[in-house]
Amino acid sequence: MTQKKNLGINAILNVIKSGLSVLFPLITYPYALRVLGAEGIGKVSYSTSIISYFSLLAMLGVSTYGVREGAKIKHEPLKFSNFVNEIFTINMISTTVAYLALAITLSFVTKLKPYAPLIALQSVSIIFTTLGVDWINTVYEDFLLITVRSILMHIISLIMLFLFVKTSNDYYTYALLTIVGNIIVCVSNWFYIRRYARVRITLHPRISKHIKPLLIMFSNAIATSVYVNFDTTMLGWMQGDVVVGQYSVAVKVYGIIKGILAAIYAVAVPRLASYLGQGDASRYKKLYTDLWKYLTILLIPSGVGLGCLSREIMQFMGGAEYLSATLSLQILSLALVFAIYGGLTTAVLNITIGKEKDNLIATVLSAVINCLLNLIFIPLFSLHGAAVTTCISEAFVLVFCLVRNRNINQYLDIKALRIDFLDSIVGSFLIIGVAIGIKEWIGSWILRIVLIIITSIIVYGIYMVIRRNQSCLFLLNMAKKKVVNRRA
Repeated sequence: MTQKKNLGINAILNVIKSGLSVLFPLITYPYALRVLGAEGIGKVSYSTSIISYFSLLAMLGVSTYGVREGAKIKHEPLKFSNFVNEIFTINMISTTVAYLALAITLSFVTKLKPYAPLIALQSVSIIFTTLGVDWINTVYEDFLLITVRSILMHIISLIMLFLFVKTSNDYYTYALLTIVGNIIVCVSNWFYIRRYARVRITLHPRISKHIKPLLIMFSNAIATSVYVNFDTTMLGWMQGDVVVGQYSVAVKVYGIIKGILAAIYAVAVPRLASYLGQGDASRYKKLYTDLWKYLTILLIPSGVGLGCLSREIMQFMGGAEYLSATLSLQILSLALVFAIYGGLTTAVLNITIGKEKDNLIATVLSAVINCLLNLIFIPLFSLHGAAVTTCISEAFVLVFCLVRNRNINQYLDIKALRIDFLDSIVGSFLIIGVAIGIKEWIGSWILRIVLIIITSIIVYGIYMVIRRNQSCLFLLNMAKKKVVNRRA
């Protein structure tokens, strides 16, 4: 039950899962945009942004805390089972509080009353997320289940979307379909996790033991949500549903790419926490450094490529109605770099070494900066102003946490990153050259997307091989071995 999983395979599985989050939205989101229009999508996106705050209250930092602490004791079944029941009980209490807070908010905030039915519908996902206790699978690095389940969920959602979303008035149906997959996943997981622990409410959850780190992680999640989602909330408040709908497309694309790259480091968190629990500092440092190296050679060209293709992507996703959000997506392509490096620092390093207080300080300050800048930038620059504030907020979190980690050399070999960083920068300039050349000669935006992506990957890969970049060669050799083993 607790055998060690292959971290490389887990990373591939998690990337596949996140890749599906790209493939299916590329099919479903353009369809929904054209059927529902910017206003319909804007209503759903605005309601989702409201629900996100109450979802955070319900989760109370349980997933992050559960993975970190659970990974340290997963080899002790009785101890782990007691821990799971304590955390689940606390989670049920916080979920009840979240629903009460949501009911009060909908009753007294006049601005939200037109959205109340939509918000109430989407709020169903909150209780099912709590009941799903999916963080247990992450503790045991069970990413095969998560990936297979994700495939089935996306297929079901895709079929239901085409069957039931037909007109611009079907945004309630669309909102329901956005949570159906999550409900199916959570219900199935409730039975699956019995192989690891019998989840039940306990009368002795030892709240005093867990509440301090939970509150710190919860506060951090709230602050993070503010600077990630508050731009959408404020756009809806100040600019209306149409602008939110346009901006939400750029945010959707940004979130998809961010999710794929974050999937790579997410699988390493339980392993790193386990290394710390065993006192194995050298293996921790090697794995954490490798994460930085591999992500660097993927992240920087991804950000540059996203910036180069922003107009074509917006055309593909929503059509001419959404081209006004092109600059917003270009700005968010820069935010992508800060966000992933920030995630390596906050969600990986600080969480596993117990410096979640630094995360809290960083995200609270960033949230304050984000709110203040949104008040200034949104009236002046509309959706582009919201994108700028997100970029600034992501950059602030990264810089603040790096500065606070004065002993970061203890966990990260910074010198080993220099070659990968410089190679990625030079390779990205080659991608820019490829994009400029293809755009100059190719008129079709669909053909431009295909040619720029394929040619950029080839040119970047050839450059890395010529440079004998060890991180890139390692990834290529690993992929080659997987192909050879499958053929054998």
